Amino acid sequence: MGRTHADRLFHPSPGAGARRWRIAPRMARFRVGIQCSLLGVLGGLGQLPLLAEEAAGTANERPQQAAPPDLYQAVAHFQLDLEMLRWVTGSPRVALSPWAVSMVEPRHLLWQAQVMFRKASQFAEEIAGTRELALPPGSWRRTQPRPPASGDIQLDDVLRVVVDAHERIRATIELQNIRMVGGQRPDRDATKTAGDALAQIVQGNRQLNFLLHREVPPRDAYNRVMAAVERAGDLLGGTYPPLSPLVAGKRPDDVYGRLITCLGLLRSAASTLEIPTLALDLDRELARQDVSGADVYHLATTLLSDLEYMTRLLGREATKPPRGEYPNPPFVFPSHIHQLAGVLETQLRNLASTANPETGDVPAGAATGENGAAAIQILD
Repeated sequence: MGRTHADRLFHPSPGAGARRWRIAPRMARFRVGIQCSLLGVLGGLGQLPLLAEEAAGTANERPQQAAPPDLYQAVAHFQLDLEMLRWVTGSPRVALSPWAVSMVEPRHLLWQAQVMFRKASQFAEEIAGTRELALPPGSWRRTQPRPPASGDIQLDDVLRVVVDAHERIRATIELQNIRMVGGQRPDRDATKTAGDALAQIVQGNRQLNFLLHREVPPRDAYNRVMAAVERAGDLLGGTYPPLSPLVAGKRPDDVYGRLITCLGLLRSAASTLEIPTLALDLDRELARQDVSGADVYHLATTLLSDLEYMTRLLGREATKPPRGEYPNPPFVFPSHIHQLAGVLETQLRNLASTANPETGDVPAGAATGENGAAAIQILD
């Protein structure tokens, strides 16, 4: 039987990637020497093979294209290590159900995989302290995730970012001298889709938040929404509605609900222009309980990925909001994000109403009325 794409990544030919990662004893400030026999405890999530050195090769090396099942297998493999670390550290398990999502493009996967890489890097650095993480030879060693090999994002690009994140988690496990016995890595399931892979990447990001023992700061989500406002402004030729009055006491679920509305409006506009965008089960998401700041951040990231894509596809020039139009609060609350998301909602209502299905374009500018209400006006 031929070797799958994932086999080439995780099970190289003999000799390739055969070195184990060594940690000098003098560098070990502390070790958690745990022989974790997790058979039965974790349902047989057992001994995981080391990641192959060739998995960290340049993204230009494309012997064959990855498929969604390859990506899902890599994410599931990553999650086995996360589950082990969760059990060892006594961290909570993610209770929220995965996204129900379709119409997933590689860009959606890449943006969320980049978030996962940053979180995994942060976790590894915090555990390592002053010690050096022993990454395999040829690994991606920069603090920012590797960029796509070209402007046309492929699943290979996403897969390599997932492997980069996994290598940092594996290096952390080795540094802590945590060992696990029994079980096998997940098999490749040919029925898995890109939507399944995206849902599990987001679940992995949620679990990483628990391992980091901290919430995503509201500032991070605010910055994502601000970037989305700027991209929507680009699409509308520099249209930036005014802020509505700040309403105190908003919670993450209020912000999440407003961003769900924004996602629906964006999908409506993109559908008119025949541009593929993410299809999330909006009713299911609106019914979620215990929404956290991290969920707001992940959803804002997805919105931003589609807006960035539409901006490039339609050839829109970059614009900026008028100076001082949107203040930068010194300390961000969910109410600030909710207020800024109201600007985005107005922009996307305008975009959905002015998109021209005949020309497949958006007018170069569109005015807004008082209080940010869309005043639909097609400008020549």
